[in-house]
Amino acid sequence: MKLTFIRKLQEFDETGQPSSTKVILGNTDGALFPVFLNAEKINLSNTKLLNLALEKIYEENFPQRAENEKFNLFGSKIAEVDATIEKANKKIEEMTTQMTSQRTQSAVAQKTILDLLTLLYTKGLINDEDFTKLTQ
Repeated sequence: MKLTFIRKLQEFDETGQPSSTKVILGNTDGALFPVFLNAEKINLSNTKLLNLALEKIYEENFPQRAENEKFNLFGSKIAEVDATIEKANKKIEEMTTQMTSQRTQSAVAQKTILDLLTLLYTKGLINDEDFTKLTQ
């Protein structure tokens, strides 16, 4: 049964003060369904009133289901965040491994260059001044 907005009315208490907003919903078979909302809701658009009335009907008729759906939504959002955190942690681990490898490669390259310079120096191919400049 699809409900549509029919009209809204302001309800008043015995002192003449607004007590509630009465939203009348209806279907194609002519059935009318009144829903009472807070008095200050009277100025909302018909679309907003329809949505509030449908939400109230849903929550009243399926209280556990509505609550479960909200918890399921939160659960799926938490799962998305967890997946994002897991991806970030994997990326950090990859970057840490890469940085460690680069440090090792850099240390090997530095040692190789220093060994080469030492060899050139011991063979007399570079002098003391050049060796000192290159190894500082």
